[in-house]
Amino acid sequence: MTGLLLISLTLGNTPDAAALEHFEKKVRPILVGQCQGCHGLDAKKKAKGNLKMLSRADLLKGGDNGPALVPGDPAKSLLVTAVHYQNEAYKMPPEGKLKPDEIAAVEAWVKAGAPWPGDTAVSVTDPPKAGPLFTEEQKKFWSFQPVVRPKVDGNAIDALLNAKIAAAGLKPAPLADKRTLLRRATFDLTGLPPTPEELDAFIGDGSPEAFAKVVDRLLASPAYGERWARHWLDVARYADSNGMDENTAFGHAWKYRDYVVRSFNDDKPYAQFLKEQIAGDLLPSSPDPKMQRERLAALGYLSIGPKLLAEPDKQKMLIDIADEQLDTVGKSVLGLTLGCARCHDHKFDPLPTRDYYSLLAVFTSTRTMQNLNTVAKVQERNLGKGGPAEATADRAKLDAARKELGKLEAEFGKTPEKEKEKRAEIHNKAEVQRAEIKRLTALIPPDDLVLAVEEGSAGAYGTQPRNLHVQVRGNYVTPGEEAPAIFPRILAGETQTAFVSTTANPNAKAVANTTRFGGLRAGSGRLQFAEWLADPKHPLTARVFVNRVWQHHFGEGLVRSPDNFGKLGDRPTHPELLDWLAAEFTEPTASPGSPGTLKRLHRLILLSDAYRRSGAADAKAATADPDNKLLSYFPRRRLEAEAIRDSILAVSGQLDRTLGGTLHGSNNQPVNLEYVGEVKYESNRRSLYLPVIRAKLFDFFQTFDYPDPGVTVGKRTGTTVAPQALFLMNSQFAREQGYRLANLTIASSPETPKRIGFAYRRAFCRDATSDEVSRVTDFLARAEKALEVTVKDPGKRTETAWAAFAQMLFASSEFLFVE
Repeated sequence: MTGLLLISLTLGNTPDAAALEHFEKKVRPILVGQCQGCHGLDAKKKAKGNLKMLSRADLLKGGDNGPALVPGDPAKSLLVTAVHYQNEAYKMPPEGKLKPDEIAAVEAWVKAGAPWPGDTAVSVTDPPKAGPLFTEEQKKFWSFQPVVRPKVDGNAIDALLNAKIAAAGLKPAPLADKRTLLRRATFDLTGLPPTPEELDAFIGDGSPEAFAKVVDRLLASPAYGERWARHWLDVARYADSNGMDENTAFGHAWKYRDYVVRSFNDDKPYAQFLKEQIAGDLLPSSPDPKMQRERLAALGYLSIGPKLLAEPDKQKMLIDIADEQLDTVGKSVLGLTLGCARCHDHKFDPLPTRDYYSLLAVFTSTRTMQNLNTVAKVQERNLGKGGPAEATADRAKLDAARKELGKLEAEFGKTPEKEKEKRAEIHNKAEVQRAEIKRLTALIPPDDLVLAVEEGSAGAYGTQPRNLHVQVRGNYVTPGEEAPAIFPRILAGETQTAFVSTTANPNAKAVANTTRFGGLRAGSGRLQFAEWLADPKHPLTARVFVNRVWQHHFGEGLVRSPDNFGKLGDRPTHPELLDWLAAEFTEPTASPGSPGTLKRLHRLILLSDAYRRSGAADAKAATADPDNKLLSYFPRRRLEAEAIRDSILAVSGQLDRTLGGTLHGSNNQPVNLEYVGEVKYESNRRSLYLPVIRAKLFDFFQTFDYPDPGVTVGKRTGTTVAPQALFLMNSQFAREQGYRLANLTIASSPETPKRIGFAYRRAFCRDATSDEVSRVTDFLARAEKALEVTVKDPGKRTETAWAAFAQMLFASSEFLFVE
């Protein structure tokens, strides 16, 4: 989040949704909870140092020591100096220094220009305003309205797009050629380049169904699930380590990743996909052990978020974990920044703090942590014992050996030191048992563990299912009204029955004064919450998801802020089309495939004229619609980090297409829930399977705009900077793969023109032109001549020259971009 905020504001833009969200979630709670009590919150008291901190204007005005804020310059801002404890005269807050992450949040906010939405103070202790809870304008906001299917015959994509194109006085671009279309679709659906053989087959198929057959082939490929799983993992903030204060490894996170891959390959209905990830353990029991395992693996979605594992205030830690989970669900599923309502009513969207705590209790009533030690450990669940039937007997023997060892150790401890012979005898017997335990342990398959939450229970680290009280200013020690389980009232209505029943709690007052929990509940409410999200009539769920799919095919969504469908988000460029896609996705129709399945949606989009258009924009379209919001032509896009790396490995003949599993072991981390050490990335597996280590990302990933794995990222940033070209010119990976492609190319033919054609077909899915053959031939000759001084072996000179040519292909725009 901090990175997005700085990128936006250092480019000279006005504060965007990410910047304002950073202030609301990270900075305002600090100001309200740590600063405003002494600096102006109570109008009857004089602000200390004559410094008020209720608004940006207050900070700019300052107090006795001058302005407290210099936007864009933390070093000159007294606020930053104070929280860093850099001046003995003013250390703020005086009761104790802020945590490092809190200081970093304040500093990043100041450096980014100190955006403060509305420039007014907010206090949830103010009395409720009189009148209706929501204004008519809020109620009529577009994303809160029911999905209405436009009355359009057949596939409405082209009809609705073409109508707007014509209304703007523009004409759609002609259809793309087969080579362009094949490359576009293959990258979109598999993240890999098409092979020369696939190009020949498509070119040779003159039937009207030729492209439809290509689409079906790609959707049936295992690579499809790998490609589209990565898109979901971006919004699910997937990682193999915790990051933050204690970067411990999530040794079993990969099982959640593989669950996502399987779900997409199996074309699992989206509603089922959602419910499994939020409440898989609470769904009706299935006699199929495989399904039960899948449902537990799915719960990694809630478990893999970053956590302050060494947080000394364990109650705050549990609430922070629940907040992160709710915030993730809000953005990834609903396109709403629910987390911004933790300390006060949402500043922009009609989301009262009361509604936030109604939902937060779903997750505070869910057990995510296995323990709350000094460095806490994330909850793991066993998918089931493995191994042959005789392992059961071995486990019984192992249990008996451990029990016997315990007795011997107890006896040894009670035996006086002077009885040396008896102690030696006990010691020898204990050693025999230890050896037996070691032998049996080696025979028994290890537990098949997975990161997964479970229902809270009494005594399980404060997770017994209970309501929450509204926490005034986001602080659990200042409880407000109790917040029984209801869905956001702007979506589900102002009059609701609690979706989780509350039982009478005789110690309600005592509970409220200690742990700030209200009445006991019949359960966490995760299943009810998941079912509400997955309801086909929900106004947001389908819209948000189909918008994500559209974005990954066209580079931008119909709503260009995919994680924010609220007031600060973008409005849909084609609201009727968005609703048609949402309705088509969820409703039984004449389209092939089952309702709610993604592959059916892919077919609708890819077989449209809009998707098959050329990327050539005429002069009028480029002027009248510079952002191509009307989609009169197909947008040109750069490949993501994973697709670039995987493509290099594919064209060099080195890509390992093994599906699923983990790289963890002697050469790769993480292997278990210990601290992450040095991680090695020397693998030819697809990039999806490389470890994702928070705060320690793979260099290749960082160079090519990999998303922050600690937050939901629905749209990656796209930069074109010098380090990217330098990486492809100088990195060991690029050089090595250049030699691999060079050797394949040299072996393909003894003739230089044919070799060049071979390399072009592998890299670009096309033949080389005569001019390109001439220029490459000249380059190779000059390169070999230049190498005569340092390389005596003629064969090595030839190989080195061809390797340099191969690296030029990797670094070319045609390789890195899709038309």
